[in-house]
Amino acid sequence: MRSQTSSKGVARGESVRSRETVRVTKSGRMLDVSLTVSPIKDLSGTVTGISTVERDMSESKGLEQQLEHQAIHDPLTGLPNRVLFADRLRHALSLTDRWQEHVAVFFINLDNFKFVNDTLGHATGDQLLIEVARRLEACLRPEDTNARFGGDEFTVLLEGTRAEEAETVAERVLEELQAPLALATEEISITASIGITFGVSSLETSESVLRSADLAMYGAKADGKAGYETFRPIMRARAENRLRLENDLRRAVRREEFVVHYQPKVQLASGRISGVEALVRWDHPERGLVPPLDFIPLAEENGMIVPIGLQVLKKALQQAKVWQERYPGDPPLLMCVNLSARQFQHPEMVQDIVEITRDTGVDPNCLDLEITESIVMKYGESNLSRLRELRDMGIKIAIDDFGTGYSSLAHLQRLPADYLKIDRSFIDGLKASPENKVLVSTITYLAHSLGLSVVAEGVETIAQLAQVRELGCDMAQGYYFAEPQPAMEIDALLKKAPRW
Repeated sequence: MRSQTSSKGVARGESVRSRETVRVTKSGRMLDVSLTVSPIKDLSGTVTGISTVERDMSESKGLEQQLEHQAIHDPLTGLPNRVLFADRLRHALSLTDRWQEHVAVFFINLDNFKFVNDTLGHATGDQLLIEVARRLEACLRPEDTNARFGGDEFTVLLEGTRAEEAETVAERVLEELQAPLALATEEISITASIGITFGVSSLETSESVLRSADLAMYGAKADGKAGYETFRPIMRARAENRLRLENDLRRAVRREEFVVHYQPKVQLASGRISGVEALVRWDHPERGLVPPLDFIPLAEENGMIVPIGLQVLKKALQQAKVWQERYPGDPPLLMCVNLSARQFQHPEMVQDIVEITRDTGVDPNCLDLEITESIVMKYGESNLSRLRELRDMGIKIAIDDFGTGYSSLAHLQRLPADYLKIDRSFIDGLKASPENKVLVSTITYLAHSLGLSVVAEGVETIAQLAQVRELGCDMAQGYYFAEPQPAMEIDALLKKAPRW
């Protein structure tokens, strides 16, 4: 920018010096400049002057500041990102001991955001996130930090805040987010689940505090969403147990640690066993037999139910083949296997079933797949099409737990099914509630009108057996006949061929 010559200010032998400074132009504009001062020497090496060069750094400085801003801010919402949030949280925690004040951290997750994104498109989803960021900012003080942690997750840092104050802010956030959002093409409402935790010591790390808030958020999700939950130490213990269970479950899938127990189904007209239902158990190397309710929900959530279901189906059909050859009947023994929602939605579900029936040599007419009423109705025509495809192969379809889902008898005429299984809750209430008796009778009558057979679940007493017979049910299962048992025990029962 400028150079000049002078002998003042640079001693003999002195080298080049550089620094950055600010210059003001005649118009008053501030410029960032790089100032370089170099000695000028004669042939003998004596410094005879200096050369000063100034270079305008404003553009590169601006770019540098822009890059620094982008590194610690979310490009969509302009909020601090997780890097900047963690840094501010570390700083706030370092002051807790000195000022004897706690910090509150929120971990916020939007409920059902994926559905909005998938249904209305990513552009609308981005608009929603920008509007959520704006509404969150409106709920906070200037000194609070609101950050986009990633995806549909946001975090909030409240310094010097008591528990009741933090809860008030959480309630304000929930209320603000629930108000309809006017986007470019749609007006929608959104709810959020908030996890709250408190940092009380400089010894705590930002990572541990955020992890506690995240666990509390999952607690809010589990309580039904659209609310907040404060972290409790038991949440961490539960999370650690869940992680261990998930790791064990993955190992169990690799090692095929799952065994199948069977519960008989009795044809009420003859009193004989006409089929069995396959029920999975986990033979854990340390815990022994683990019941389904202790691992099926987790397997359904993380997708491991798909390989588990295939193992169960294969083992069940292999066993069915053995029993059909050992105890031939007309019709042959029916094997009933449950399909969960995750299994039913798997794109290769039909092909997997075809291959297993072919490999085991079991006639598809001897396989009964049981699915719940809610699974069939939740996804509409696509699920009905899959059911029709299975039935065209000869596989039978049973609607499990009928009456506990959509409970619409009008749906029956649309369902490509062979059996209805009346939920055990209705059977339990037959004696105490006349309404249950009327309901079971109505379901049975309508099912028969549509060519469906009716199975009564949970028959545990001779009185219940008499009632379901009287009401016209075709089959029954329950502890009155036999509890779920290993194949060896059922084999002995089939050999005995009892009549009820």
